[in-house]
Amino acid sequence: MKIIYLGADVPSNRTILEEAGVLEVGVSYWRLVKRGLPKNKDYLFSTYFDNSMRIHLHAGVPKGLQLSSAELEQFAADYETFVANNIDRIDSFTEFDHPLLTTDFVDQQRKTCWSQVPEGKFWVVWDDSTGTNGLRKLADNYLNVAITGEDIENHHYLAALTKSISFNQETRFHALACAKPDNLRQVTLETASTMSWLSPMMNGETIVWDGTKLVRYPKRMKEQARSRYRHVYEKAGLDFDKIITDDLKEISKLALWSYQQLEFRLNMIHNKPDDSSYNDNSEEIVFGSNVEMYPPDSDNKGTPMRKLERRNPTEMTNLPVFGYEFKTVIEQDEDGNDVIKDVPVVKSNQGSLRMCDTCFVAANCPAFKPQNQCAFNLPVEVKTKDQLKALINAIVEMQGQRVAFARFSEEINGGYPDPNVSQEIDRLFKLLKTVKELDDSSSFIKLSVEGRAAGAGVLSSIFGDKAQALREMPNGGFDANTTNQIIKGAIEE
Repeated sequence: MKIIYLGADVPSNRTILEEAGVLEVGVSYWRLVKRGLPKNKDYLFSTYFDNSMRIHLHAGVPKGLQLSSAELEQFAADYETFVANNIDRIDSFTEFDHPLLTTDFVDQQRKTCWSQVPEGKFWVVWDDSTGTNGLRKLADNYLNVAITGEDIENHHYLAALTKSISFNQETRFHALACAKPDNLRQVTLETASTMSWLSPMMNGETIVWDGTKLVRYPKRMKEQARSRYRHVYEKAGLDFDKIITDDLKEISKLALWSYQQLEFRLNMIHNKPDDSSYNDNSEEIVFGSNVEMYPPDSDNKGTPMRKLERRNPTEMTNLPVFGYEFKTVIEQDEDGNDVIKDVPVVKSNQGSLRMCDTCFVAANCPAFKPQNQCAFNLPVEVKTKDQLKALINAIVEMQGQRVAFARFSEEINGGYPDPNVSQEIDRLFKLLKTVKELDDSSSFIKLSVEGRAAGAGVLSSIFGDKAQALREMPNGGFDANTTNQIIKGAIEE
């Protein structure tokens, strides 16, 4: 799989791509027209692009743009002429695709002008409204079928369908404007084009390959994210200081390098034997014939829908996401009688469904074995307070190691305060607080009393009439004689 970097129609972008050593570049004819084509001579790619670059052209008209029928036809004619003038320098190009174009117009173009171009260079674009039958029909009649990234995101069945078609025939699928790693891993693709590498320059994002995966940070996390990957910049041959100071060219080169690492990783996982010709768009080498002739009387009706058949109950089993065990309980029926039942109880499943061929860490895993199930289980069980405490203690220790290593990285990189270290420390303190709450077995009663009745004291509000009784002395108190004797005795003493 190859990633095509769009935006090469802008000279400044093209310079960055050349300096980064990018070979697969994408050009939008629409944007070239808007920027202004030469009036007195033809625009030739051989004049403006380095000879080492492989150019992939697409019409590029925005889907939401409203154009009249005359404007659409004029643009289509101009696009045909532009392709014809640059066909020797173009490695591939897509047909003119727009929602306002009629099906008859698109079919007519495929049968006439596009039938005269080399089959290895022409990409027909799938319309999702035609469904799976429409995609199969294109795959039967054309070598290259392009699918938009939006359709790949919306139609999850494409992963299995493209894999099935590619296995049975030589059709090559291409993703347009698609850079999501999950989609690139799941769908069988020859190429995928993207403008995401321009996002750091245009939107302030940070795109970096952290060694195992592609990570994208939004603009608000710029300061936090860029300071933590100094070792990555050094490996890529980039200037750390320029990236920290938001040098547009340097952060764009970082994004390009990161996507190149993603491409390398995907090709390692999905490597096909003897696919040197499969990755070559040169029709002379791969296919011999350089003309794609659309059959005039095509009768491809697609695959009829199969009748749904009930599966044999003995072949059915539980979905292996959770584990299940049966517990005997006593329930009451409608008449109030006790009934003994066995009910399923969900529990965690220690086994794994991960497969080595599709695993995210396949390239670095010490137990990697092609076409095998994951070698590791996760026997975590939390049913008692002691088990919960042990799990939290293990996580606390793990987090402590992360804090220590993050601090070490901060020191190695010059000691500049890294916000990520502070975040990891905060997480450690939260975990310690959780452990302390589990260990705290003390009991206490908190009594809150609020007096509202006028003239009534707090004790009266709580104890009522008994409070008044507590204020009274036994036997009606002391009389006058008894009081005088008490005072006299106190004075004499």
